[in-house]
Amino acid sequence: MAISLLLASAAAFAAAASVDIPEIPGITYGDYNYVDPNGGWIPPTTAYSNGEYKQVVMLSFDGMHQFDLLDYVHKYPNSTWASIILKNGIMYENARASSPSDSFPATTALFAGASPRVSGIWWDDVYDRALYPAGSNCTGPPGTECAWDESNDLDSTLITGGGALNVSHLPMQLTAWGSCQPVYPHNFIRVNTVFEVARGNGLVTAYADKHLTYEFLNGPSGVGLSEIYTPEVASVNNTIEAQLAWDDLHWSALRNWTKGNFVNGTKNPQGGPSMYGANFQAITWAQTNAGYLDAYGAQPNKSLEMALQYADQRLGTFLGDLKAAGQLESTLIIVGSKQGQGPINAANETFFPGTEITESVEAAGIAVAMTTVDDGGVMWLHDQSQAQAAKANLLANKTLGVDYVLAGDEIQHAGFGSPWLDSRVPDLIIGAKVGYLWASSPRFEDHGGYAAQDLNVPLIVYNPHLKPANVSIVVSTRQVASTMVNALGLPLAQLDGYRIEGTPVLPGVFRW
Repeated sequence: MAISLLLASAAAFAAAASVDIPEIPGITYGDYNYVDPNGGWIPPTTAYSNGEYKQVVMLSFDGMHQFDLLDYVHKYPNSTWASIILKNGIMYENARASSPSDSFPATTALFAGASPRVSGIWWDDVYDRALYPAGSNCTGPPGTECAWDESNDLDSTLITGGGALNVSHLPMQLTAWGSCQPVYPHNFIRVNTVFEVARGNGLVTAYADKHLTYEFLNGPSGVGLSEIYTPEVASVNNTIEAQLAWDDLHWSALRNWTKGNFVNGTKNPQGGPSMYGANFQAITWAQTNAGYLDAYGAQPNKSLEMALQYADQRLGTFLGDLKAAGQLESTLIIVGSKQGQGPINAANETFFPGTEITESVEAAGIAVAMTTVDDGGVMWLHDQSQAQAAKANLLANKTLGVDYVLAGDEIQHAGFGSPWLDSRVPDLIIGAKVGYLWASSPRFEDHGGYAAQDLNVPLIVYNPHLKPANVSIVVSTRQVASTMVNALGLPLAQLDGYRIEGTPVLPGVFRW
């Protein structure tokens, strides 16, 4: 339901009636204005801080759907969410998350503006045919699992994750000069990030996320973030109160960055970041552990209602912090979610252990290298020529809830890249029927799939000087990256996602 229907009773909403904002003419997306030919850092400069904004912030309330936002605003017309939409927010009613919608590619979409085909980021647990197993010293046949979750922490039971990654758990690669070395998360991503572009132009950057492996947002240089804060969410108790307390660590980080401090509260001699952001987990935790009380998501469970209200209150506090610091009017604030979750209707959910997808294929004598599934999945085979046979087997199994399968060349034809030419592209992309969930343990919801429940996410751009509007054309969360770079006046051509895939800025934000 459009927000214009939900809030028809609000007189102030008349000025924010739903409109289509066309693409601005005269801009050639993907052009090469300037690229450093040496591949090194551009000398520090303040020239690129002369964009329309001095700061840009991205906040992701993970798991949130567009309908969550609309339902919440309808119930709480005086909330922070309602305020920013009605007063000075541009809401993108048809924003789409990445496919697959797992957290790793979904985060990559936001901050690199690139799809898995270009970024090489498919899931947080994937297979690479060209890399070697951890501890192998690059001997034996290539091909190994690459897990980018808490399993790489020195100690995932600690909020610090043990303070570092466990290098002995990392996949390995042969360098061009024949040595064998571990692959860190930032070595794994194939494109740069908005933080690299900003820092390469002399600006301070910062970000907070849920695992140590999210240091991949440093980009291939390894130093795109001036400061990264990753309290380990896997160490937190499995209660809504503990999840909210974890979220508060990120809200505290944002407050300190706004004040020009480091995360620990001490003064940063370089000043506060020009580009920063954070994600939050309480909403996604509540969905996963309790779900909704109806088939349409209109009635969140008690934990989810608490998480939504808490997020709204903390967002209001953050806007107050920006105002107190004299930065609200000079900051472009982007809020939304990097991915949704499903299934929504808990009463009709069908759960299967993820191993059953693999076992179904292996029962036909097809050797599976690796399978990763949630409410959708990907699969790599030892013999890629058997992809069509594996597809036929999955579709023939009527109990697992497989909706469709892309196999072999079909994956390239769908725009995901070639499994024959790219060591990371899976041999099968598996879509689940709505209501089915494949996972390691029973839960109400999860993400990673390709259905509307995973992809239809909220996305709002806010600043006190913006004219409120609802944009109904379809946009991608990948456009957040280009928008962040452009907001600070940085050259868009320095962002690989923009150069390679032509990822445009979000429509209606800028005056040109």
